[in-house]
Amino acid sequence: MSGLRSITFGFVAAVCAASAYLLYPAPADSANARVVAAADDGGFDLIPPTVADLYITARTQDSQGNNALLAVTYAANQALPASLPLQVGGRQATLVRDSQNPQRYTAVIAFDFDAFLAEQTRRQQLAPSKPWVPRFDGREHIGDAPWAFLDPAQLRSDIARQVAIRIPRDVLLGPPIAISAPRSLMVVHPLVVEDPTRTYDACTNTGNPNGAWTFNKLMTDMANQPVTGVDPSDFVAQWLLAHAGASTVNGYTVDGSPAFSQILSEWPRLSGGKLNLAKSPMRLLAIVNRVDLRTNSAYGGGSAGEGRFVFGVIRPMTGGGCQEVPLTVILEYGVPKLGCPAVRSYAQQWAGLSTLVLGSSGYNAALQALTDQFALANASPGKPNRSAINQVRTNEEPWHPFWDWRQREDQLITAGPWLRPATTKQTPDRSFNTTASASPRLPQYVNANAPAILAGTYRVPQIYAGTRFLGGDTVTEPYWQHNLIANNNARHKFSLNTCGACHGPETDTDFTHIAPRASGAQAALSSFLTGAPAGGTLDAPMTYTLPDPAVPTTLRSYGDLAFRQSHLSTLASSSCPSGGLFTELHFFPIAMSATH
Repeated sequence: MSGLRSITFGFVAAVCAASAYLLYPAPADSANARVVAAADDGGFDLIPPTVADLYITARTQDSQGNNALLAVTYAANQALPASLPLQVGGRQATLVRDSQNPQRYTAVIAFDFDAFLAEQTRRQQLAPSKPWVPRFDGREHIGDAPWAFLDPAQLRSDIARQVAIRIPRDVLLGPPIAISAPRSLMVVHPLVVEDPTRTYDACTNTGNPNGAWTFNKLMTDMANQPVTGVDPSDFVAQWLLAHAGASTVNGYTVDGSPAFSQILSEWPRLSGGKLNLAKSPMRLLAIVNRVDLRTNSAYGGGSAGEGRFVFGVIRPMTGGGCQEVPLTVILEYGVPKLGCPAVRSYAQQWAGLSTLVLGSSGYNAALQALTDQFALANASPGKPNRSAINQVRTNEEPWHPFWDWRQREDQLITAGPWLRPATTKQTPDRSFNTTASASPRLPQYVNANAPAILAGTYRVPQIYAGTRFLGGDTVTEPYWQHNLIANNNARHKFSLNTCGACHGPETDTDFTHIAPRASGAQAALSSFLTGAPAGGTLDAPMTYTLPDPAVPTTLRSYGDLAFRQSHLSTLASSSCPSGGLFTELHFFPIAMSATH
């Protein structure tokens, strides 16, 4: 069973009081610009309907190759159309509402019964060595379940006799293949993040300034000058200026950051005064696989989640050496894969890294083959700059006397090639986080949307009840609270999915899940990720337990890498027109809102 640990962490208070002046002129429309993020409602590929029951029945193959009847009963009280387009192993099908039971939908599909039988046989064979699998409700660990499978002999008989076969959730749970978290999920080993051909460290002046994983190369490809006409140095300078100066996002003022002013003033320059991106003061901390954030391929999803590069900022010190600045920059790319076969192939490539020697030349080359799929220029032709970037996030330590850490988000806008401040996902402006009844919007929203919040199928809107709701930045919150919220479980899930609380007291995290590191060292990870105390091993992710900050008698358990491990293993080990279809319908995406 998964190990459970009860851990308490203290919070570190620090002050970052750097000040500087701007040396680089901003594009005319960038500084202090009013930016309103576009609404992100999405479809069933982003927020799939909840399934109550699922059956598959073999039938005689027709002329189109269809050999099965799929019956899906959706949970009550969901607004569903009369028919739902369905993707099964790269082929189109249609789920049609039953005239007698409006919650039941059926579709004639092409299904690989042999592959599904082989998957369940494999589960049966693994049963003696894998008696338990972790279970999660969204990102929260809720216990361990017995290893389950459909009896292969009975399954074979039911297929032959064309008997309806019920597919319970538990026969899909758990990892039938081994996934190494430090190889396939959270890559922080110094032999990777300091690869001399792919990374560069301005402090030690070692590596390749144009390497595939350098901030220079990644931002140059994001600017994509051959397409946009934008010089990459100007692109980065504008982004820094947008953080250094105040801006307005969704009607809320976002104060400028002296830390970014200082970074801009100290950045090495070319002879003409432009930023020298080859001398970028950004040190690679981690390469992260977030395939768990993918869209649902059964409903036509076109994303394999996200791939991320996490950088720390360094400053040269008088007399030599460098200081690790308490500021991280995360480049978060959408992985442009359309349909189950492509998504599963991508997942299998990540799973395959678990069999290679971490940091070896073969491992690093295989990892670059993965990151190139989302990080290179023109990776996503339909998006701004033809870049696959979803957002760039920044975490910075205290510079304001009343705040702890602060997180901001930037996106490429459709009408132009620049990164612009955007609302922080799933996080209302901090003015709503109060116990006072004079601020009713937060309890109104949580109470009205409690079922969707509990199911993990909600998106916090930009505007709610006529009020601008999403904020332009987020800070470490005590936790999201309000005396008028009726259901603490809904409060907890809502709070956990906000940026500040996930990086703060809701998970007992000191804001960074991946901390800045010294040269030659490995970035420290939060217990929310590893399920282990500070300095604990990444090799065997666990879960840890702490009190709910609003109701201390209620315990919450986390271990997000264990969740991602189970997710990737399940995704990579089942074929699309068999168990993979059931996995999509029953489970994914799980808690799409948890994107931090």
